[in-house]
Amino acid sequence: MKPIFGVRTLLSKTDLWRFPEKVIFVSVLSEMNYLISESFRGWKEHKTVVFPSFVTIFLCALLLGLSGAFLLSAYHLSSVEKRLYSIEVFLKNPVTPDSLEKIQSELFLIKQLDSVAYKSPDSAMAEFKKRYSDDMLSLVTGNPLPASFVLTLAPRYRTPDILHEVVLSLSRSPAFDAVESPTTFVDKISEWKFSFIFWPIAATILIFVTLFLIIGNAVRLSLFSRKLLVENMKYAGGSAMFIELPFVLEGVMQGILASGFAALLLGFAASSFVENVPVVAYYLDGYGAVLCFVVALVTLISAYSSYRSVRGFLHRENFED
Repeated sequence: MKPIFGVRTLLSKTDLWRFPEKVIFVSVLSEMNYLISESFRGWKEHKTVVFPSFVTIFLCALLLGLSGAFLLSAYHLSSVEKRLYSIEVFLKNPVTPDSLEKIQSELFLIKQLDSVAYKSPDSAMAEFKKRYSDDMLSLVTGNPLPASFVLTLAPRYRTPDILHEVVLSLSRSPAFDAVESPTTFVDKISEWKFSFIFWPIAATILIFVTLFLIIGNAVRLSLFSRKLLVENMKYAGGSAMFIELPFVLEGVMQGILASGFAALLLGFAASSFVENVPVVAYYLDGYGAVLCFVVALVTLISAYSSYRSVRGFLHRENFED
């Protein structure tokens, strides 16, 4: 038996001539076995380097998952905010059909409004019964709810200042008994929106930089400790890819395991939180996909950072030679 491509094989000379694809398969299989075993050997022999890197990747993935939760909540909150730019004006009873038509035409003249919808007393009662129990109406005879108009602001006018301005203008009209709009909630969302978006993005960028630095340093330390092995592989004719792959696989395994543990922990915490506070279920809808994206992203960063570190090391070695 002679080594073929650096691999000892049990194939006979006849097989080598008749079945060259077997030679290639055995060679590739042996090389893959070497690459995988070499990446695991790096974990065993360099625990003091790998373990701190693993913990750091876990913590970074944890922070990335939390940033993703804030960004996801901000996204759902922005869709809720769009529905908050509405106003309901209640009419004084009784209202004749002529006066009702006149009021509606006057409302259509307000340029900030996108839609004007009439809500009759019967429609208001049906909506009330859907939200509340009939016990609340047991002491009331007939239908005490007035007719109203539901107004929606046009998209380009959906700002807190314009909403306040329109509400104030409608409140001065003698045709309306009351004007209601969630102005306080709109003000709060507008105040929190910047923090909900800016700080998670800033934290994500900082975490990315930290991941690149930590993983790159860990790979460089591992390379220096195995410098003799790398040089022997290089002088023996090993290609750059053949030398780089064990370290890249080592980085991929660190990324998958560390970020996977972080994703499982965050998924369990999110499900427990939703069970205890059901109102947040809407804002965390799709969080599982966010965690999967975090695992994939951290793994890609780990692989790329490992690749860059090894490639830079080999480039410096070639330059020195």
